[in-house]
Order: sequence, then structure tokens, then C-alpha cells
Amino acid sequence: MWRDEPEMNRPQIVAVLGEGATEDIRLASKADMIELRLDLIRDPLPAARAIRQATGKPIIATNRLRAEGGRFLGSERERMEILAQASEYADFIDIELQAERRGEIISRVSRPAILSYHDFQGMPKIDEIALLLERMRAAGAAIAKIAVTPGSLKDGLDLLGFLLSADMPVSLVAMGELGRHLRAVAPLYGSALAYAYVIESTAPGQMSLEELSAARELLKW
Repeated sequence: MWRDEPEMNRPQIVAVLGEGATEDIRLASKADMIELRLDLIRDPLPAARAIRQATGKPIIATNRLRAEGGRFLGSERERMEILAQASEYADFIDIELQAERRGEIISRVSRPAILSYHDFQGMPKIDEIALLLERMRAAGAAIAKIAVTPGSLKDGLDLLGFLLSADMPVSLVAMGELGRHLRAVAPLYGSALAYAYVIESTAPGQMSLEELSAARELLKW
């Protein structure tokens, strides 16, 4: 049986699984948590059930919105229904801040919500990111996930400063080549979750589980 409110006393490495998840789960032993990308899986609900049976690690159920990098081809109602049903096998759900049915799904599902925001093209100003965080808090986020694409090393420093000042659990993801090193460094500054791929990258600049695990050992977070 999974825990209703998983405790996280240190930054967690999240292994992202998509199509082939039921086979790839055996390669995720170094991860602390599993993100199941339902939008990448042909038969998502049987896969969610199988992953729940295969691991005691906390699971994040995610059915990513197309506008934020997802690949789900059905309607928004269908997307939310699959996420709601898959939540029965998960410990967290991930729902986008801009999702039309965000409030409905948070009210319906009994799992803590990771509210997420993704910008694959750039990065809002820090004061705008702070406003996003406040909106996520007000909407009931247990964890705020903010994934942006820095355009300079100075942007990276600004993101780390933002992390240090955050007063709720935040997962900060810096995408692209300029953000790649922050995937290993951000947990030192308070980022709650660090995402890694097992077989194939699901976001620009994402590290493999082996790479991120080695970085954690080296940096001691």
C-alpha cells in the first residue's frame, strides 16, 4: 500500500517513465520516486496499475497538456478523466496551472497536487515567477513545479536566488543546455524534485538517472 502523504526530507530524484514503463521500472532502482507520463503511454491505466504493483516508490501521475510539452491526443475532458482514474495508483498528481479543469480535478482527487508551469521558449522575469508561485499556492499546490528555459547564466543565478527565498516546496527545472547544470545544482538550493530519464529524455537538457544519481553523490544533496 502506498503512503497517503509521502514524506520528503531531502530532494528527491524522480525517474520519468513513458511508453515501456512496465519494463523500464526495473531500471529505476536509483530513483526515489517515479513519474508516470500517461500521455506517452498507449494504454495508460493498465500501465499505472502495473507500475503500482511493481514498486513501493511514490508515484506521480502526469497526463501532460500538449501546450506544455505533452502528447495526449484526446479532449481535455478525456485527459482529466484518465488522470483522475490513474490517481488511484499514485501518491501525487501533476496538473498544469493553466489547465481548464484544474480546480475540478484537485477537488475530485484525494492525492496531493503538484501544480506545474512549463516554458520551453524562455523564462519569465523573477517577479513574474514569484506571482506564479503565489497562484499555485492559492490553488492548493502541495509542490509547485516551475520549469523554464534560461537564456543566460545570469538567469540561472536569478533562479537559484528565487529558490532560496521560496517559502513552500518548489521543484525548479531549468531546461535547455544553459540550464542543464542546474538540474544537478538546484537541489542544493532547495528544489524538492529533480527529474531524470531512464531510457529517453522527455525534456530539453534532462539528465539520465545515472548522471543525476552520480551528481547527487558528488554534491551530497
